[in-house]
Amino acid sequence: MKTAITWLLLCVSLISTAIQAYTDSPETGMFLFRSDDGSWQPALLLNTDMQVQVSGPVAEVQIRQSFSNPGGAFAEGRYVLPTSEGSAVHAMTLEIGERRINGVIQEREQARKTYEQARDNGQQTGLVEQERPNLFTTSVANIGAGDTISVIIRYTEVLQPDAGRYSLRLPLTMTPRYNARPQPVDGQQRPQRGSSASPEGPIVGSLWRDGPSHQADIHVTLDSGFALHEISSPSHAISSHFDGRQYRIALQDNPVVMDRDFVLNWQLPSEAGNQVAVFTEQVGDDHYALMMLSPAAAPVSRERQPREVFLILDTSGSMQGERIRQARDSLIHALGRLQPEDRFNVLEFNSEFSMLYREPVNATEDNLSEARSWVAGLPAGGGTEMLPVLRAALTQPNEPGYLRQLIFITDGSVSNEREVLKMIEQRLRQARVFTVGIGASPNSFLLRKAAEVGRGQFTSIDDRAGIGAAMERLFEKLESPVLTHLQLELPEGIEAEIWPQKLPDLYSDQPLLIAMKLNQLPEKIALHGQQPEAWEQHLQIPEPQQGNGIAKLWARRKIEAAMDRLNQGAGEDEVRDQVLPVALEHQLMSRFTSFVAVEEQPVRAADEPLDSQLVPNLNPVDHRLYPQTSLGLTGLWALALALLLAAFLVLNWKPRHA
Repeated sequence: MKTAITWLLLCVSLISTAIQAYTDSPETGMFLFRSDDGSWQPALLLNTDMQVQVSGPVAEVQIRQSFSNPGGAFAEGRYVLPTSEGSAVHAMTLEIGERRINGVIQEREQARKTYEQARDNGQQTGLVEQERPNLFTTSVANIGAGDTISVIIRYTEVLQPDAGRYSLRLPLTMTPRYNARPQPVDGQQRPQRGSSASPEGPIVGSLWRDGPSHQADIHVTLDSGFALHEISSPSHAISSHFDGRQYRIALQDNPVVMDRDFVLNWQLPSEAGNQVAVFTEQVGDDHYALMMLSPAAAPVSRERQPREVFLILDTSGSMQGERIRQARDSLIHALGRLQPEDRFNVLEFNSEFSMLYREPVNATEDNLSEARSWVAGLPAGGGTEMLPVLRAALTQPNEPGYLRQLIFITDGSVSNEREVLKMIEQRLRQARVFTVGIGASPNSFLLRKAAEVGRGQFTSIDDRAGIGAAMERLFEKLESPVLTHLQLELPEGIEAEIWPQKLPDLYSDQPLLIAMKLNQLPEKIALHGQQPEAWEQHLQIPEPQQGNGIAKLWARRKIEAAMDRLNQGAGEDEVRDQVLPVALEHQLMSRFTSFVAVEEQPVRAADEPLDSQLVPNLNPVDHRLYPQTSLGLTGLWALALALLLAAFLVLNWKPRHA
């Protein structure tokens, strides 16, 4: 018996050793990483300071990432930084002690060559590149033993208000993205190109949460000019101080672990609403303006058109735990808002997809009750294959007289974003796509862009307590008449380049945000559209407010419009030729431009070693992470089964003399 127990303890010990994560260490008190030669090296420590200034709908953000080297040799670190999908990154600085080296914008290939040459020469250098619109890679080389080098990134973002409600999201980590299977094209299986590789780098689990790394210190200044109706954070406990004009907001537990996004919400008082707000900036002889236009709140028509609603639920492995509970609650709440004259169907997807009904059915109480029961029992597991379920929903025959709406509930954790957006672009027809983001760190770029391409709206579920309010706001839009075919009319003599060129549909209490480059500011403008009757509104332009970064926001919108052409079939070289001149002129990060900074004096001799490491992100607090080891998940299961079999044989082995 003692022998059997000894063998069992040995097996348990071997399994425990096998499932240690990427950064586990053979010692205590220090974070280590496994180098290419299999040895353990001290891991770079990363901490973040974020300073945010919000004025009206414009947020100016400064992120300082500090890379500290606790080891005994020079180090190079690479880190994938999640950022807001709408950010216009316009400045980068390398901070080495008291010295500050301003980064310069270069074409991406040239910036990487500059960085690599400086790294190999022993110079301290930094590089910031865009991997996706909401993922940047920061590389820092030649960090001396015991030294710290900081990279400071500055960006400007436009916040989209909704019925006087603003939301600021500061991404602090991300969910591992699923690589989708290649989809058949013309009946043949072909590999996807361009966007299928995982861009997020290593993501590690809980052993990093209590260490001296991956902490964020966040401070927000909110210049409202008056007391707000409400200010809150569903993600973190906050404290705020109002001095009569602006709020100073800090996290109560600063610094916080970087295992979830920071979200700040505030509500303007109803009397603060204006139909037009204008923010301007002059650069040389050019005038740039950001206009926020709020069409009349009372719509022309309140006639409700019957809906044909497809409710699509992500049940993949990344949705396990709290996420699937939030997603099921969201969908069940949506079912409760359907009316007897509506039709609906429910779809769920992971590695495969299934539909509750073969075709949409009437929203009778019996059908709704059956749907609630079906949804309540859905588990989460498997891959995240979005394309087949979207194709199935978008290609079903449309019942005449019904407005088709897709409500897509997911965390968006896939790497084939471009293919998903192409699918919606090509098959949308008269449907509308509304996306609901789930989790502590959703892929907001995909979800917001899918709603934009699908002429719908993006809604974020930041905590379970806010599901009801979020879904209520969503259905107010689904059930309200929408302003379509919008056109902006400027007075004679006003020449303007407007982005977006094709104005989006507007839903209830949703303002229109337009970035413009003009020869002069107009005194009035006119909006024309349909609701479904012809509709128009004339608006006087108030005294503009001077703002910083308006020109860069205009350029960011122009670059985004050019990048959208990739979803419409444009070639990479054609899009690059459109993006590159704008990005270089306005000094903006893009897919084709990067920031690089180099210290002139070398600090490392050519014969001294340089340890290169990938600095991981923390796994989101609400996501279950498989262990990351050299064996991989398949190897771990094989090892576990082998050890279990060995234990079984030991327990059942009897000596011959017995």
